[in-house]
Amino acid sequence: MKTILKTTLFLFLAILIHSCHEDDSIGGDSGSQGNEEFDFGSQVQRDFIGIIKDETDATISNAEVVIGTETVQTDANGVFVITDVSVQERFAYIEVNKAGYLKGLKTVVPTEDVNSIEIVLLAEQVQALPSNNEIQLSNGTKVTFDGSFEDANGNAYTGAVYYSMNHMDPASPNIANEMPGMLLGKTTGDDFEMLQTYGMLHVSLTDASGNSLQIAAGSSAEIRMPISTELQSGAPTTIPLWSFDEDAGYWVEEGFATKTGNEYVGTVAHFSWWNCDISFQTELLCLIVEDVNGNPLANVNVDLTFPGNPFPGVGTSNQYGQICGVVPSNEVLTLTAYDSCGNTLLTDTIGPLNGTSSTTITQVLTIPNSSALQVVTGNFLDCNNNPVTNGYVEYLYDGKRVVFVVTNGVFEISTLICNSNTNAIIEGVDYGSDQSTGSMPILLTPPTTNLGTLISCNGIDEYMTYQLDNNPAVTIAMVQGNKNIYSGGFDLYGTPQDPLQEYYFSIQTITPGIYTLADFNALVVITEIDLNTNISATQNFQIVVNNFSTIGGFIDVAFSGDYVDSSGITHSISGTLHVRRDT
Repeated sequence: MKTILKTTLFLFLAILIHSCHEDDSIGGDSGSQGNEEFDFGSQVQRDFIGIIKDETDATISNAEVVIGTETVQTDANGVFVITDVSVQERFAYIEVNKAGYLKGLKTVVPTEDVNSIEIVLLAEQVQALPSNNEIQLSNGTKVTFDGSFEDANGNAYTGAVYYSMNHMDPASPNIANEMPGMLLGKTTGDDFEMLQTYGMLHVSLTDASGNSLQIAAGSSAEIRMPISTELQSGAPTTIPLWSFDEDAGYWVEEGFATKTGNEYVGTVAHFSWWNCDISFQTELLCLIVEDVNGNPLANVNVDLTFPGNPFPGVGTSNQYGQICGVVPSNEVLTLTAYDSCGNTLLTDTIGPLNGTSSTTITQVLTIPNSSALQVVTGNFLDCNNNPVTNGYVEYLYDGKRVVFVVTNGVFEISTLICNSNTNAIIEGVDYGSDQSTGSMPILLTPPTTNLGTLISCNGIDEYMTYQLDNNPAVTIAMVQGNKNIYSGGFDLYGTPQDPLQEYYFSIQTITPGIYTLADFNALVVITEIDLNTNISATQNFQIVVNNFSTIGGFIDVAFSGDYVDSSGITHSISGTLHVRRDT
C-alpha cells in the first residue's frame, strides 16, 4: 500500500504530482500571484492509507485522523484508511489528534493512486512555567516571555501557566515525519517558495485544565535556537522566521531572526510552530522507481542533494514506485538510490530544472548482485470468503513496516530483498470490519512468493484454503496439525462436514524452507478435486514451509503448481495452510 526528509529536499512519500493550472491556487484563491508551481488545482476525490507512530517507532492506535471532511480512528496497528475524500488536486492536509501528543500536521501532493502517509507524533511534555518566565531545553533552545498571557477568547489571564516545548534539528533523520506541513512557505510578497530549515520550535501554552493560552496581544517572547554544526559556517546573519498556519497547512513568513554566535535569536507575538528558513524558487519533481523491465519497485530509498546543502532529502518509493515533491530550481541534483540494507543501487544527476513546469522523471534502477527483486502476491478474503475490498497488507522486512493496499481481494508487493535475508512477516487486515489474519511469518522465494489465500477473520484463527485455476478460493476451517514423530515431519488435516472434501498435507521436515515434491516425502491430497500428488502428474510444484511453531503455535505453509486431473486436463492450484500445532 500505500521516510523521508532530513531537510531541504522534501520528497513526499507515495504521492504523484500532476501538471499545474495557472488559474488555481494552493488555498483555492485563483487570484494568487505566487509561484505557479504551487497552484494546487481544483477539488478531487482521493484515497489515503497511513501509519501513525511515536518517537520510539511504536504504532499508535485510536488516534483521530482528519482529512477534509472525513474523520477516522487508527486501528490496532496504528493504520488509518480514508477513501474517496475531497482534497485539492495537488494539495491535501492531514491532521492527527491523540491525547498526550502534539497535534500531527502533514501536507502532501495526492496521487490518483492510493496515497501512503507516515506521521510521527511527538510526546507532549507539560510542565509549569517557571516564575522567571524562561524555559529552556538541554540543547540550548530557549524562550523568554514578558509575562502577559490571554485565553482563547482574548481575555487577560493571570493564573498558572503550563507549557510544552519541542525543538527540531535539521540534522534529525526523522524530521520529515515529525515536522508540520512540508517545506513550503508563503512569503510576505505572497509567493510560494521552497524552504531550507535551520531549525524548528514548537511551544504550546495552557492553563491547569489544559485550555489553550496565548501570548497577550501587544506582548512578545524572545526565542533562541541553536544552529546545527553542519550549517554554522554558511548561516546567514539574518534569516526569515516562518510560522505554521494550522488552518492553511503551510508556513507563512513573519519577521526575522538574527545570528548571535551559533544560535538564531528572534521575537514572536504568538506560538504554534516557528521555523528559521531561507527560501528558493521551486520545481515539482516526481520519480518513478522501476526495475529494468519497467515494473514499479516499492521500498527503494532515494537521496537527493545539491551543492551547499549538507542534508539530503530522503524519499522511499510506495507500492507504485512513486516518490514526489519539491526541489530547488536551477540546481544540479545528485541522486543516490539504495535498498533497505543500505546497498547502493544507482547514482545519477538530475537537472538543473528551470522551475517553469511540473517535471516527471522516470528512473530505471538496475538491481545489483546485493539485491534481488521480490514480488509477494496473494488473495485476501473476509469471514464469508468474499474478497476484501477495504483492507491492507502490512509487510515487515528488515525492521521496516510498510502497508500495501488490497484491491478487490488481491494484493501484490514488488520490492527488493537484500543481504540474503528471506524472512518477513505479513498481516492482512480487513479495515472495514476490523478483522485480521494475525501476524504470519513468511519465507520469501525470489523472484515470486505466492502466499495463496489469506483469511481475515478473528473468529477463524486456523484454516486451509486452496484456489483452482481462476475459481473462487475454498476454505476449510475444521483443521488439525500434528508433528509426525515417525517421519520427522508434520501432517495437517482438514475435516469438513462433507468427507469428500478431505484436505491432507504431509511433509517429512519441520525446517522452514522451499521444497518440491521430490524433497523428502511430501504429499498434498484434496479429494474434492481429485488432487493426489502421489498419483497425479504434477509440474512446477513448490511447497514453502514458512513456520513450524511449538505446540499451540502455528504451522504456516504455502504451495502452488500445476497438476493433470483424471481426464487429462491440466490445472493450476495454490493453497495456504495456517494451522495450530496440536501435538
